[in-house]
Amino acid sequence: MEMLKISEKGSYVLLELPYNGKAMPGQFFTIKAKTGPYIPRPFSVYELKDGNLKFLIKAGGEMQQFLNEDIIIDGPFGNPISKIDDVLLIAGGVGYAPIHFYALVYGFKEMIIGMPDDELFDFVDIPDHCVYVVNPTTPVDLAKLSPLKNILVCGPHEMIKGLKRDLPESTLYAIMEEKMACARGMCEGCAVMTRDGVKFVCKDGPTFKVSEVDLEWTYQ
Repeated sequence: MEMLKISEKGSYVLLELPYNGKAMPGQFFTIKAKTGPYIPRPFSVYELKDGNLKFLIKAGGEMQQFLNEDIIIDGPFGNPISKIDDVLLIAGGVGYAPIHFYALVYGFKEMIIGMPDDELFDFVDIPDHCVYVVNPTTPVDLAKLSPLKNILVCGPHEMIKGLKRDLPESTLYAIMEEKMACARGMCEGCAVMTRDGVKFVCKDGPTFKVSEVDLEWTYQ
């Protein structure tokens, strides 16, 4: 049976489901209930432990109204991330979910988390040796101070663009967040433009080397 934990102000939900399968950092699942939504929603893994799978969900979306029903999951989808040496992890908002899962499996050197306010920080598990910031300070501001050159990020598109712009000497990997329906590369809803042409977040990602992605491109 699923379990729900809701943050103090109701802005975030942790959904916990029984799951006896496997998943690796970078992978995601699609979630729906028997009554909806019509198109399943994709969510990155927040935690997989002791036969329980957790997802971090921002409240207010269409999915929230179905969370008290029996949940149907499908996956895992996407390509796992391999361990990155001496990595700086950066998360923005609910992009913290896959970063948290990566840290649990592989560990990390440094972590920076950014949010509009403190609500998320009081709600999720955050390692002691990491830094978190709230607006107007951003993770990009602090990343400039780190000596680490390997970076894994998940968060808002503008944050990823800022890291690419301000840290040109770093090797930057991004867990991309795009709209998708099928999670199998058939609907073409999660297209990104790379040096090798159009690829799809669900099938070819969701992790891409940012230097190879055109972050200004819009799928027509």
